[in-house]
Amino acid sequence: MKRLVYIIVFALGLTACYDDKGSYDYHDICEVNIEGVESVYETVYRESVLEIDPTVTVTEGNIGDTTRFAYEWRANVAYNSTELIGTERILNYRVELAPRNDYVLYFRVTDRQTGVVTVATSTLKVGTAYSKGILLIGENAQGEADVQMLSMVKDTVLYKELLKNSGLPVLKNPVDIIHTGAAGNSNYIKLWVLTGSQAYSMDRKTFAGSESDVFSKLLFMDRTFDTEFVPVDIIPRMKDKSGKNGGSSYCRTVVCNNGYIFNASTLLMGGDYYNNPVNCLTSDQNTYYKAFPYLFYTLNSYSGGFLWFDVENRRFLTVKNSIAVSDLLEDQAGDPFPWNQGTTGRTLVYGENTLDVGSSNGNSFAILKDPAGAYYLYKFRAVGSGPTKLNCYTIGAGAVDFDKADFYAFSSRRTVVYYAVGATLHAYDYNKGNERHYTFDMGDPITMLYCDTAIEPNANPLYVATYNATTGGKLQKYIQGVNPDKVELEADEKSCWEGLMKIKKMSWRAVE
Repeated sequence: MKRLVYIIVFALGLTACYDDKGSYDYHDICEVNIEGVESVYETVYRESVLEIDPTVTVTEGNIGDTTRFAYEWRANVAYNSTELIGTERILNYRVELAPRNDYVLYFRVTDRQTGVVTVATSTLKVGTAYSKGILLIGENAQGEADVQMLSMVKDTVLYKELLKNSGLPVLKNPVDIIHTGAAGNSNYIKLWVLTGSQAYSMDRKTFAGSESDVFSKLLFMDRTFDTEFVPVDIIPRMKDKSGKNGGSSYCRTVVCNNGYIFNASTLLMGGDYYNNPVNCLTSDQNTYYKAFPYLFYTLNSYSGGFLWFDVENRRFLTVKNSIAVSDLLEDQAGDPFPWNQGTTGRTLVYGENTLDVGSSNGNSFAILKDPAGAYYLYKFRAVGSGPTKLNCYTIGAGAVDFDKADFYAFSSRRTVVYYAVGATLHAYDYNKGNERHYTFDMGDPITMLYCDTAIEPNANPLYVATYNATTGGKLQKYIQGVNPDKVELEADEKSCWEGLMKIKKMSWRAVE
């Protein structure tokens, strides 16, 4: 607690040399002391009631005498604003302050008789119910898209049916939910709900939505396209618990469900705005190629350079840092695989960016399938200005039911790929010459797998979502074992949530 005392003394008619023979009565100034005000208060916008009962003692008079003592509570933003939130000694305030973490809370006690002001200060943080926690998107019992959140602003609280009263129409086919995080200029932060029919930018404080807040409103192109642009992947993603994303500059990239890619510099554009698509070649900027609905980049360092897969021609292409077109990639003798898969006939099945051991900024993995039904893992570093091939792994017969997988997830800490078939979780160690396969019975059908690269990137725990028609959805966190000779998973008893919807994707949010 900080305590400041302001004393104002007025001296009238003072003379330098004066023989003062008067007689005076001297009185001690009433001293006011404040205790019981904490250094920091954390609250939730429109959810918390800020209750503070400070102990105020005086050496003269009675603190209950409001004719003498005045009380004032204020929330200040330095060099900006001040708001009166209470005029009683005991503060009881339902928080309506705009969310931010740098309010200075002032409690002032004024002695009207002497003019002495005593002040206690503390830091006041105002978050929202949705400012930090795990965002979930999936389907409700009626098969409609829904959003839930495991809010972790203070205690963990589950908020359900966030789309129900959002102002949006009923949505189908949930795809993803993405908070873009903070890097560069935080004014350009957005919260996106992505579905098969449309994607909407939501109000980050209230989760309200509008049918007009769609991606197409952010496009300023000099070309006309007879198609709707609906995002299915947006990069960079959050990379740590504080809510930072992997961007080292003001860059953002979006791939849409029709295969078009948009690359932007929010600094140059003065906001989250986009020009013409970039899924065309430098040599032919009038022909656009359909992109696989996933973008490859290094999670810890992104400056507008990335890789994408041309579905029509079966090839990886690159967009260099903040460039508005794509380029072909060159192969070198002895490479583990070619960038152009046209000669192999392999098609991309799945992709994932990881924090793979051995790379400070992260590596990417791609699962490809050839016409004969064989599967391969490609490992590479997807830096737009200098992508590097690292390895190619052939999925052996030991990877039971790999071709039947519903979902995949790559460990960042081990040479392990997880995949789900019904209620069975498979773990395949693809380490060459030491391949192993393990299975785990999850009890109910698996609806999502996710190896965490945001909340606890160093530990990289595995999250498994399951669904039971009677009891609902379940989300369980598993700690990956470190024994190199065996894949072991330990359920975290404190990180298990039940009674959820049928989860499709999860992501982390930690900033407004």
